[in-house]
Amino acid sequence: MTAETVCFAALPAALPVTLAQATAGQDVTARALALSDASDGSPHTIAASFLAPRLLPRLFRDSGQATSEAQAALTSAEKLIVLLPAGRYDDGVWAPIIERILLGLDAAATRPREIVFAWSGLEPFLAPFGRRAQDVWSDPRLVPALLGVLERSARSLTSVLDAAKDVRHGLIRFESAGDGTGSAQATLALA
Repeated sequence: MTAETVCFAALPAALPVTLAQATAGQDVTARALALSDASDGSPHTIAASFLAPRLLPRLFRDSGQATSEAQAALTSAEKLIVLLPAGRYDDGVWAPIIERILLGLDAAATRPREIVFAWSGLEPFLAPFGRRAQDVWSDPRLVPALLGVLERSARSLTSVLDAAKDVRHGLIRFESAGDGTGSAQATLALA
Protein backbone atom coordinates (compact mmCIF):
# COMPACT_ATOMS: atom_id res chain seq x y z
CA MET A 1 0.00 0.00 0.00
CA THR A 2 1.42 3.38 -0.97
CA ALA A 3 1.35 6.36 1.34
CA GLU A 4 -1.17 9.12 0.72
CA THR A 5 0.43 12.09 -1.08
CA VAL A 6 -0.17 15.45 0.57
CA CYS A 7 1.14 18.78 -0.70
CA PHE A 8 1.63 21.58 1.82
CA ALA A 9 1.60 25.12 0.40
CA ALA A 10 2.68 27.31 3.30
CA LEU A 11 2.39 31.05 3.52
CA PRO A 12 5.41 32.73 5.16
CA ALA A 13 5.61 32.00 8.90
CA ALA A 14 3.06 29.18 8.68
CA LEU A 15 5.64 26.40 8.99
CA PRO A 16 7.19 25.70 12.40
CA VAL A 17 10.84 26.72 12.67
CA THR A 18 12.18 23.14 12.56
CA LEU A 19 10.33 22.33 9.33
CA ALA A 20 11.16 25.72 7.82
CA GLN A 21 14.87 25.12 8.50
CA ALA A 22 14.71 21.59 7.09
CA THR A 23 13.14 22.84 3.84
CA ALA A 24 15.14 26.09 3.51
CA GLY A 25 16.72 26.74 0.13
CA GLN A 26 14.65 24.09 -1.65
CA ASP A 27 11.72 24.74 -3.96
CA VAL A 28 9.91 21.46 -3.25
CA THR A 29 10.88 19.26 -0.31
CA ALA A 30 9.61 15.69 -0.02
CA ARG A 31 9.61 13.88 3.31
CA ALA A 32 7.64 11.38 5.33
CA LEU A 33 5.24 12.82 7.89
CA ALA A 34 2.90 11.16 10.38
CA LEU A 35 -0.50 12.84 9.97
CA SER A 36 -3.37 12.25 12.36
CA ASP A 37 -6.92 13.50 12.44
CA ALA A 38 -7.74 15.14 15.77
CA SER A 39 -11.11 13.39 15.85
CA ASP A 40 -9.70 9.84 15.80
CA GLY A 41 -6.05 10.40 16.74
CA SER A 42 -4.63 7.49 14.76
CA PRO A 43 -1.59 8.68 12.78
CA HIS A 44 -0.77 7.40 9.31
CA THR A 45 2.40 8.03 7.35
CA ILE A 46 2.02 10.27 4.32
CA ALA A 47 4.35 11.29 1.51
CA ALA A 48 4.47 15.05 2.12
CA SER A 49 5.69 17.71 -0.29
CA PHE A 50 6.38 21.19 1.07
CA LEU A 51 6.38 24.07 -1.42
CA ALA A 52 8.65 27.04 -0.72
CA PRO A 53 6.52 30.10 0.14
CA ARG A 54 8.52 32.19 -2.34
CA LEU A 55 7.15 30.03 -5.19
CA LEU A 56 3.47 30.53 -4.39
CA PRO A 57 3.13 33.94 -6.10
CA ARG A 58 4.52 32.42 -9.34
CA LEU A 59 2.33 29.31 -9.48
CA PHE A 60 -0.01 29.11 -12.47
CA ARG A 61 1.56 32.33 -13.78
CA ASP A 62 5.22 31.63 -14.62
CA SER A 63 6.51 28.61 -16.54
CA GLY A 64 9.99 28.19 -15.04
CA GLN A 65 11.43 24.86 -13.92
CA ALA A 66 10.88 25.53 -10.20
CA THR A 67 7.24 26.50 -10.68
CA SER A 68 6.68 23.53 -13.01
CA GLU A 69 8.00 21.17 -10.32
CA ALA A 70 5.83 22.85 -7.69
CA GLN A 71 2.73 22.74 -9.91
CA ALA A 72 3.36 19.05 -10.59
CA ALA A 73 3.54 18.41 -6.84
CA LEU A 74 0.30 20.37 -6.37
CA THR A 75 -1.73 18.72 -9.10
CA SER A 76 -0.53 15.16 -8.44
CA ALA A 77 -1.19 15.24 -4.69
CA GLU A 78 -4.22 13.49 -3.27
CA LYS A 79 -4.65 16.30 -0.74
CA LEU A 80 -3.56 19.95 -0.71
CA ILE A 81 -3.22 21.69 2.64
CA VAL A 82 -2.73 25.46 2.41
CA LEU A 83 -1.05 26.53 5.65
CA LEU A 84 -2.13 29.93 6.94
CA PRO A 85 -0.20 31.57 9.79
CA ALA A 86 -2.24 32.46 12.85
CA GLY A 87 -1.60 36.10 13.68
CA ARG A 88 -0.75 39.13 11.64
CA TYR A 89 0.18 38.84 8.00
CA ASP A 90 -0.87 40.78 4.95
CA ASP A 91 -3.81 38.71 3.76
CA GLY A 92 -4.55 41.42 1.18
CA VAL A 93 -1.37 40.31 -0.60
CA TRP A 94 -1.95 36.57 -0.18
CA ALA A 95 -5.69 36.37 -0.91
CA PRO A 96 -5.29 36.92 -4.70
CA ILE A 97 -2.36 34.49 -4.80
CA ILE A 98 -4.39 31.77 -3.08
CA GLU A 99 -7.33 32.53 -5.35
CA ARG A 100 -5.10 32.13 -8.45
CA ILE A 101 -3.80 28.78 -7.14
CA LEU A 102 -7.36 27.53 -6.64
CA LEU A 103 -8.40 28.72 -10.11
CA GLY A 104 -5.30 27.07 -11.59
CA LEU A 105 -6.19 23.80 -9.87
CA ASP A 106 -9.76 24.03 -11.17
CA ALA A 107 -8.42 24.39 -14.73
CA ALA A 108 -5.80 21.63 -14.36
CA ALA A 109 -6.42 18.19 -15.86
CA THR A 110 -5.71 16.56 -12.50
CA ARG A 111 -6.13 18.05 -9.07
CA PRO A 112 -6.12 17.02 -5.41
CA ARG A 113 -9.23 15.17 -4.23
CA GLU A 114 -9.32 17.28 -1.09
CA ILE A 115 -8.25 20.87 -0.40
CA VAL A 116 -7.92 22.17 3.15
CA PHE A 117 -7.14 25.64 4.49
CA ALA A 118 -5.47 25.06 7.86
CA TRP A 119 -4.27 27.65 10.35
CA SER A 120 -0.89 26.86 11.83
CA GLY A 121 1.11 28.26 14.75
CA LEU A 122 -1.75 28.52 17.24
CA GLU A 123 0.36 27.78 20.31
CA PRO A 124 1.09 31.45 21.24
CA PHE A 125 -2.63 32.24 21.05
CA LEU A 126 -3.63 29.19 23.06
CA ALA A 127 -0.86 29.52 25.69
CA PRO A 128 -2.88 31.74 28.07
CA PHE A 129 -5.45 28.95 28.36
CA GLY A 130 -2.87 26.48 29.69
CA ARG A 131 -3.97 22.86 29.76
CA ARG A 132 -7.38 23.78 28.34
CA ALA A 133 -5.62 24.68 25.07
CA GLN A 134 -5.10 20.95 24.48
CA ASP A 135 -8.89 20.57 24.33
CA VAL A 136 -8.84 22.14 20.86
CA TRP A 137 -7.13 18.98 19.60
CA SER A 138 -9.45 16.56 21.40
CA ASP A 139 -12.85 18.30 21.31
CA PRO A 140 -14.10 18.88 17.74
CA ARG A 141 -16.80 21.28 19.02
CA LEU A 142 -14.12 23.90 19.77
CA VAL A 143 -12.67 23.97 16.25
CA PRO A 144 -15.49 25.95 14.51
CA ALA A 145 -15.41 28.68 17.18
CA LEU A 146 -11.65 29.13 16.91
CA LEU A 147 -11.85 29.06 13.11
CA GLY A 148 -14.48 31.81 13.25
CA VAL A 149 -12.09 34.04 15.18
CA LEU A 150 -9.19 33.35 12.79
CA GLU A 151 -11.31 33.85 9.67
CA ARG A 152 -12.66 37.18 10.94
CA SER A 153 -9.09 38.38 11.52
CA ALA A 154 -8.16 37.56 7.89
CA ARG A 155 -10.46 40.09 6.25
CA SER A 156 -9.28 39.88 2.63
CA LEU A 157 -9.02 36.11 2.73
CA THR A 158 -12.62 35.65 3.88
CA SER A 159 -14.04 36.26 0.39
CA VAL A 160 -11.63 33.69 -1.09
CA LEU A 161 -12.57 31.16 1.59
CA ASP A 162 -16.28 31.75 1.04
CA ALA A 163 -16.02 31.48 -2.77
CA ALA A 164 -13.84 28.35 -2.80
CA LYS A 165 -15.79 25.22 -3.74
CA ASP A 166 -15.33 21.99 -1.81
CA VAL A 167 -12.64 23.39 0.46
CA ARG A 168 -12.51 22.36 4.12
CA HIS A 169 -11.22 24.55 6.94
CA GLY A 170 -9.24 23.46 9.95
CA LEU A 171 -6.37 23.86 12.36
CA ILE A 172 -3.03 22.09 12.21
CA ARG A 173 -0.29 21.45 14.75
CA PHE A 174 3.20 20.21 13.88
CA GLU A 175 5.48 18.37 16.28
CA SER A 176 9.03 17.24 15.68
CA ALA A 177 9.93 13.62 16.37
CA GLY A 178 10.78 13.24 20.04
CA ASP A 179 14.02 11.34 19.50
CA GLY A 180 15.06 13.29 16.42
CA THR A 181 15.25 10.15 14.27
CA GLY A 182 11.61 9.55 13.37
CA SER A 183 9.36 11.50 11.08
CA ALA A 184 7.73 14.72 12.19
CA GLN A 185 4.07 14.58 13.18
CA ALA A 186 1.09 16.75 12.36
CA THR A 187 -2.41 16.79 13.81
CA LEU A 188 -5.24 18.15 11.68
CA ALA A 189 -8.52 19.28 13.27
CA LEU A 190 -11.20 19.93 10.66
CA ALA A 191 -14.47 21.78 11.11
